[in-house]
Amino acid sequence: MTFWISVVAKTEFPDDALLECTGSKNNCKFIMRRTYTPHIYYISPRVTYHDSFTTVVFNPKDTMRLIKDLESDEFPFINAKVGGNLLDFEDNVASDTGYHSWNKNTARGQIGANTISSKSDLSMMWETGKATVSDIESKFCNFDQTDCYMAKSVPVIFGVSDHKGYKTGGQNITITGYGFDSGKIDARVDG
Repeated sequence: MTFWISVVAKTEFPDDALLECTGSKNNCKFIMRRTYTPHIYYISPRVTYHDSFTTVVFNPKDTMRLIKDLESDEFPFINAKVGGNLLDFEDNVASDTGYHSWNKNTARGQIGANTISSKSDLSMMWETGKATVSDIESKFCNFDQTDCYMAKSVPVIFGVSDHKGYKTGGQNITITGYGFDSGKIDARVDG
C-alpha cells in the first residue's frame, strides 16, 4: 500500500518546521493508492458444494509487476478460499496463464472438502499478501435484504441406490453424497 501526501505551502518554511493543515480543505490532501493490493469482486456461482466448480473474479491491480521468478508450476496467487475451504485450481488454471493488471480476471477452481454453511467469506492470498474483498460486489442479497451472503455451501447428493420401489414401501434406499453430518436430515421420496 502506498500513501502520497500532498502539501500546499503558502510561505517558505525551514526544513525542521512543523506542518499543520488548517483552513481550506484544499490546503491538505491525503491520497491513498492501493496499487499492490489485489481485489476480489465475487465468485460465480455463489452456491457451492463438494466437488463443484466456481470461478473467482478478481483484479490483481499492479501486483504482477512485483511478482518475479515464480517456479514454472506456481501461480501468482497462493490460494483462494470459500469459507476457509481451499479451491483447487490445478486442472483449471495453467501456471503460465497471464493476468491483466487493472482488469477483471477469472480463475476457475474446484471446491474440495467443505463446511456446510449458509454464509461463507471469500479470501485470496497472493505472493504479495492478502487480497481485499469488495463488500458491494461480493455480497448477494434477496429482494428484501433478509438473506445476504458472499457464498453458501450446501450438501450434495451423488447417487441413489435404486430408482424403483414398491407401492407398499419397506424398501431400503441408500443415498450417497457429501455434507449429511449436520444431524438435521429429513429424507423424503415424492413427499
